[in-house]
Amino acid sequence: MPGDSFPIDAAQMVGLFMESVFYGVSLVSFFNCLRVLLLSEGRFKPLHQINKTVIFAASLMFIFATLDVTFHLRHNLEAFVYFNGDPEAEFDKVSNWINVMPLVLYVLQTFVGDSILIFRCWIIYEQNCLVVALPILFWLGTAACGAVSIYTEATLDTSQQLLNSSRLKPFITGMLCLTLVTNILTTSLIVNRIWTVRQSLKQGFTLITGSPLTNLIITFIQSGLLYTFSVIILFSLYMASNNGQYGVSNAIVQIIGITFNLMITSADRRHPTSHSGRSHLRNQSSQGNIALHIPGINVQKTVSYFTDPPTLVEFESDVENLSSNQEWEAH
Repeated sequence: MPGDSFPIDAAQMVGLFMESVFYGVSLVSFFNCLRVLLLSEGRFKPLHQINKTVIFAASLMFIFATLDVTFHLRHNLEAFVYFNGDPEAEFDKVSNWINVMPLVLYVLQTFVGDSILIFRCWIIYEQNCLVVALPILFWLGTAACGAVSIYTEATLDTSQQLLNSSRLKPFITGMLCLTLVTNILTTSLIVNRIWTVRQSLKQGFTLITGSPLTNLIITFIQSGLLYTFSVIILFSLYMASNNGQYGVSNAIVQIIGITFNLMITSADRRHPTSHSGRSHLRNQSSQGNIALHIPGINVQKTVSYFTDPPTLVEFESDVENLSSNQEWEAH
């Protein structure tokens, strides 16, 4: 049977360990995300300033992540502690509800994560439906493949190859491919939009240090690469029928929430004492305010001169949360 070099009981234990490590990261990033969304300068924001949609999405993904690690712990306890027979026999019960639930949570986590990413892209492009039309089609295809995968696993009457059953494989393969394409395409669109705004902000200036928009681009790329590489590894292991797929799939449920939280916190540039959101620029034009409007994004630049040196200006950028605002301000 494929995967004998890495038995499923060992794979499940390693998977639980991997997911526990990433769950710790998810826990920290989630509460940091809540801090950004709920607090401003150490105080709670007024209720009308709190983005309830983003908080709901972050909380939902954290709940899914918590349930996933809980179900895997329960499954390992049943196999190694409460089950009197061979643990592999317990794990081989593919249609058992405790075996089906991790796939359910994986599909739900992917569905929510991809929907938020597409929504963010839609907002950035001034609610242009044509821009996100293709990602939405891929997203719906991912959801459909995921739903069929859940139903198929729940009704399988064989324990051979588990998730690599010939009935199940086409749908899981389709789901992984579609979510991979959705994330690459949508992240590329978002990065392109931010880069366009950044280049517009630099007109007439020579950049000396990194700007908040540059940091935002880097965060999006890094988060996208983390998720993309994880899915590629999972896809490779799945196609090879290697039991290592269980550990990677467990970790991805946590990684989806982590990348979402990182994107939210990366937009936090509102601390007055922080210099991380400042860029020093050299300007060759006169002092004044420069207003720049791009469809869906309004940018206001205020340029101030200092006596020493006379050509040095300080450029402060406050980058608002991309998933909840269409306006960025650079002061």
